[in-house]
Amino acid sequence: MSKKVVGIDIRHDGVSAVLVKSGIKGNWIESHLYVPLSDDKIPSPPPAEGEEAEETEVENRLIIALETIADRMDTGGAVFVASFPADQISYRNIQLPFKDQKKIRQVLPFELEPALPFHPEDLTIDFHPIKLPDSEDHTDIIAASVENSELKLCLDTLTSFQMEPEMISVGGYSTALCLAKFANISENCFFMDIAADRCTAFIIISGQICLIRSFPISSDAGRTQSLCADIQRTLAAFEEIFHLGSNFQPDEIHITGYGVDNIGFDQEAERILQIPVIRADLVRDTRAMIKRDPTTAFKTSAQMDNAYSLALMEIEGISGLNFRRGFFAPKQQWAEHKASFIKTGILVVLLLAAIFLNMVVDSYSTEKKLDKLDKQIMAIFKETFPEITKIVDPLHQMQVAMQELGKETFSPGETERNIRASDILNEISKRIPKETDVVLTRLLIGSENIEILGNTDSITSVDDIKNRLEAADIFKEVTIASSTTERERVRFNLKVQLTVDG
Repeated sequence: MSKKVVGIDIRHDGVSAVLVKSGIKGNWIESHLYVPLSDDKIPSPPPAEGEEAEETEVENRLIIALETIADRMDTGGAVFVASFPADQISYRNIQLPFKDQKKIRQVLPFELEPALPFHPEDLTIDFHPIKLPDSEDHTDIIAASVENSELKLCLDTLTSFQMEPEMISVGGYSTALCLAKFANISENCFFMDIAADRCTAFIIISGQICLIRSFPISSDAGRTQSLCADIQRTLAAFEEIFHLGSNFQPDEIHITGYGVDNIGFDQEAERILQIPVIRADLVRDTRAMIKRDPTTAFKTSAQMDNAYSLALMEIEGISGLNFRRGFFAPKQQWAEHKASFIKTGILVVLLLAAIFLNMVVDSYSTEKKLDKLDKQIMAIFKETFPEITKIVDPLHQMQVAMQELGKETFSPGETERNIRASDILNEISKRIPKETDVVLTRLLIGSENIEILGNTDSITSVDDIKNRLEAADIFKEVTIASSTTERERVRFNLKVQLTVDG
């Protein structure tokens, strides 16, 4: 069965969506779409009473983008995963003296409260664990928190287009996570997701995301110099958090995002920082897992890395930061499909009731048949063995009675001397020559004698047969009981006494 996954990357300046299909033949990118959100294309109606203008504008931007995606992409029946703008999320690196994740979730709001401008109850909080070799007695985490009001606005808008996401993560985070897992990056890597006016930076050490920071991009001349200064400040903060002194230097800087081409960052940053700058290409790095449909057109990997990595996380079952928690947790299957479950349950109950009723009817019918057979057995037993008055187990008693009766009577073809019928027939066959014209019509074998009836061509032949049979050891005496001539044949009756004394 095929499965469709749609990754939706939401930014201030645009929304990107990637549709990935998963089936028996593999996974492939079916379509990709980027919807820019420029101020001159988005009408901004006056806000409703009690509603802030900025919130209304953000909602209108998102609505326009999602309408376009719904019109141009086949999203019916798909699973959705989305990202939230990274600059609207607060990040804190924290070290806790235990590893149990349930306990971490319980204490996290209290740990963050002194450093947050909002009350923890007004925030949705999740964390990313950092698994470093020297953290056996503690847990390093990146805590991420977002305002409930902003998250609700985003989720409600997505849901209104039947695009309710299974996961809402941090913009750029899924790309950093997939690069660390699937791409051939250096041990110490600095990853940047660059939008038109904002940048989110990730420090990746040994495949682990260890720091997340988001900052605006200066609109003045020298934007690259400003970004390089922000990179150096981020590295300094990382060294301070992890007590590294001034010894940390990334081996490479990987970049992606729609803002990459707008600022000419690559060569200028390499010159300033003396660190190689490489453009990420997640589609290329994961082509062994997910193929690209040749008809899918896009300019660069930067157009789709973030949305694509969200879909990749869902397909590969990669867990990470997810704000669908607490009040925003996905509806339980029972609540969402309650009516269907009830109907199915009723059908199951009716089916089980029908099966049970059928079993009861079959059992009753079988009992009636058994009772009838028992009565028939009893009647046959009484008729056959009237002398037995005490009947407990008629079948067993009948078997015993038959065995006793067999001891008192000879079975057909058997004598007291245990002479077999086959021995008698063999002896008769041997004693009467082949040339003798004789037809045996009847042979009666008793316990002590046998009777042979037949016809032959003459009286002489009858006498000859008698004499020959008497010569056999098993025959004591042979007597011609009768012989009559009829139509040129002589019919005879021989009485043969068996040798019973051994």
